[in-house]
Amino acid sequence: QTGLGVGKQTGYKGATREQKEPTDFVNHFDNVCSQCSKHNEPKEIKQKIYEDTPDPQPTKIIKVRWGVYDCKCGHHWESKPVEVPDKGLFGKNMQTQITLLRFDDRLPLRKTISAIERQYKTTLTSKAVYDVTKRVADRATPEYEKIKQKIRKATYLHIDETKIKVQGVTYWLWIFRSNKKVFFVIHKKRNRTVLDEILGYHYVGIIICDGLSAYEEYTKYLQRCWAHILRETKEMAEKHEDAKPMHQWMKDLFAIVKSVSVKDPLNQRQKLYDKCILEMKQLIGMYSSYQHLAKVITTIKNGLDFWFTRIIHPQIEPTNNNGERSLREIVVMKRIMGTLRNQDGADILAK
Repeated sequence: QTGLGVGKQTGYKGATREQKEPTDFVNHFDNVCSQCSKHNEPKEIKQKIYEDTPDPQPTKIIKVRWGVYDCKCGHHWESKPVEVPDKGLFGKNMQTQITLLRFDDRLPLRKTISAIERQYKTTLTSKAVYDVTKRVADRATPEYEKIKQKIRKATYLHIDETKIKVQGVTYWLWIFRSNKKVFFVIHKKRNRTVLDEILGYHYVGIIICDGLSAYEEYTKYLQRCWAHILRETKEMAEKHEDAKPMHQWMKDLFAIVKSVSVKDPLNQRQKLYDKCILEMKQLIGMYSSYQHLAKVITTIKNGLDFWFTRIIHPQIEPTNNNGERSLREIVVMKRIMGTLRNQDGADILAK
């Protein structure tokens, strides 16, 4: 839910869709009176420009012939057109359409087949859809690897992970998001091994993340997600009256973290960082004896060195909302699919 009321918002001026130039023309005149059969000329001519989709079109069945050549100089070549698929019976346009329906539109397998049959009068099997998406994923692999190399060079990354089933076994879907690129990988493990494989052993950027211990094992340059911890302290405040001051204290510290700008002098930011660390230690000391708050206080204490990284590096975000946001669409797909059938299916989804 957006939190907005239904209907046009107060003060919203609205917008009229830009009128496009017509590409098709229809003249429809009926000069004969339906009552007396007399011929008439129109006293007025009306017109309207509107947009519509074309009728569903059957696929084209294309037969291609090309030459194979051997020159006396020893050179060998074929004049095969670039649009001819290397494998399978479907051209690149059809392969693209199937893949977009399956992953961009997030259609289940049955509805992907139904959409292609309805629009293009072509019958598909589940195996055909799988084969097409596998070929597209294979073609995308070089670009996928390029994105991974760019991720390794990013000055900061949002990283998150969520469960996903492969043949009924729990795997982990990881997201690595920089300012411009997003990289997905599905892995059996949820530990430092994944970070080493994707980022290498010498990543020097800052990672914005949750409290998974693998991140702290991998690097000391972390910004812990404030959205996570504030949800936890809010939950405690709703259950326990004596936790309300703690939650407010955490919100006040978060406000300080958000307020810092790259324009602020470094020495000023360093002093503010030290002050916030000291204040957080005071909060931990004050509430560490509250048994019902032990879990959330332990979380705060374990992340002490990483809550205020943004004060020193204000170009980063204090929450991992961007990482979580990038996971949402693929989480919807995960729910639609239920479980992936094999590692190939996992690779196709990631790419």
